[in-house]
Amino acid sequence: MAKLEVILLAAAIFIFAFAGVFASMGYSGNEAIAHHYMTEGEWSDSSCGGCHFTVSDHVETNTHIQRDIDEWDPLTNFDIEVEGEDEWVKLYGAYHPGGGALEEYGVDVDCMICHEQYGMYDIEARAMKFTEGDFENANAAAMVDANVAVQTDAIRKFTYFSNAVTPLPLLLLFHDTVNGAPVKESCSDNCHVANIPTTAVMWSSPDYADYDVHAEVNCVECHEISHSSLLLKTDVEDIHELEAEVRSCDDADCHAGISHGPIVDAHLETVECESCHIPALPGGELPGGTTLGSFDWSNGERVNSYKMETIIPVLAWSNGVGEDELNIPDVKDDSEVKLAPFNIVTGIWWDEGLNPEVAESPDTSKEIGDPIAVSYVEAADSDQDGAVTVDEMRSYDGDNDGEADYPNAVLRTVELYYRLSHNIAGSDVGMADLFECADCHGSTATAIDWELVGYDSDPAQTDPPTDFTLKTIDVTIPGAKPPEVDREPAF
Repeated sequence: MAKLEVILLAAAIFIFAFAGVFASMGYSGNEAIAHHYMTEGEWSDSSCGGCHFTVSDHVETNTHIQRDIDEWDPLTNFDIEVEGEDEWVKLYGAYHPGGGALEEYGVDVDCMICHEQYGMYDIEARAMKFTEGDFENANAAAMVDANVAVQTDAIRKFTYFSNAVTPLPLLLLFHDTVNGAPVKESCSDNCHVANIPTTAVMWSSPDYADYDVHAEVNCVECHEISHSSLLLKTDVEDIHELEAEVRSCDDADCHAGISHGPIVDAHLETVECESCHIPALPGGELPGGTTLGSFDWSNGERVNSYKMETIIPVLAWSNGVGEDELNIPDVKDDSEVKLAPFNIVTGIWWDEGLNPEVAESPDTSKEIGDPIAVSYVEAADSDQDGAVTVDEMRSYDGDNDGEADYPNAVLRTVELYYRLSHNIAGSDVGMADLFECADCHGSTATAIDWELVGYDSDPAQTDPPTDFTLKTIDVTIPGAKPPEVDREPAF
């Protein structure tokens, strides 16, 4: 008996020390201690730090938090050196989880932007605070409704008023229903809704399962979002040198061992699975955005056009988009390239023309070059007719020193290729049937432009021509139950 008492005493001491909180810290309307029960959406060293003691390492090595806000993107065409970091925070800070570059603005890491479980995180309220310049209250604004829901939930109210047990055992009962692991809605509805105009992904739609066989798969099951965890971290010298890790289709926990037959399986050396499994995309107004056809910055303001009809992806070579490169595909002789599906959006913007590659091939060069800030483009419209000409841009003298600021300016019109990896179709899911052999080969081929990907003609062309419509693609799943055969009874 004495031994049991010693064990229980040791366990109790461990619980108090590990939790980093005091006993009998029940919630009874005292907002000052509400964060001990994770209802204010704020970090507390005393209540959270006891368990999440590697959080500082996590923050330092999390690519979402430590993102480089200086990176230029043609969609936003924001020049942070000209427009200023303060303006970037106002316009785009809502899509940053806090900490990192936003720490100096009083915006701490907002754990709840990913971990809130009631589906009530208000990203629009957070964005409004950023727009108003009220940065310090942005995180709290997003959790106003969620806090009320948590604090009035019947189960949570019972635990708040129960002071009979220590907080840690209570946390073990309801922690994940309040602040659990990220769910896909946290990604799609809070931040990555911005991907909808360029990739036509339907993840913000209530009927997403009709478009993607992976609709019920949590994002973090495929995407490695961090290089640290509760008990383990990875030492990284430069967070910006990290590459995102995504599970491949043939991962051991995904589709390993699945075969489509020897001929199709051989294609996997040069063709990504998505090439056949994303046969079509929805156009027009989608939940969360409208699919872009083009965007035009030539006159200082972005003017969009949209794709309102069903979109057929374009197949092109890719080994991934390199750092400081535009979304332009590779060629078939590049190393480690595969054919993958893309949605093309045409982007138009002014460049100083200083980069030799951009000056020579402004519409096809992968180089980002030296984009001209939109405020200078607007100012270059000397006759105020709303259209900036080459002569106006090249003669613009913004600093009034008697010399043109951009004498070599060029207007770039670039077909940007946005890689597709969602809206995966299956045998009974998706907008169209999966591609078969005849969709890419033979006289019926419409899914690929062979000249565009570097071939003179269809490499499977034969004489006499092969009728690829007779070819079928079957699937063999390891360990799958054999198909049942209906037979007439013997008697």
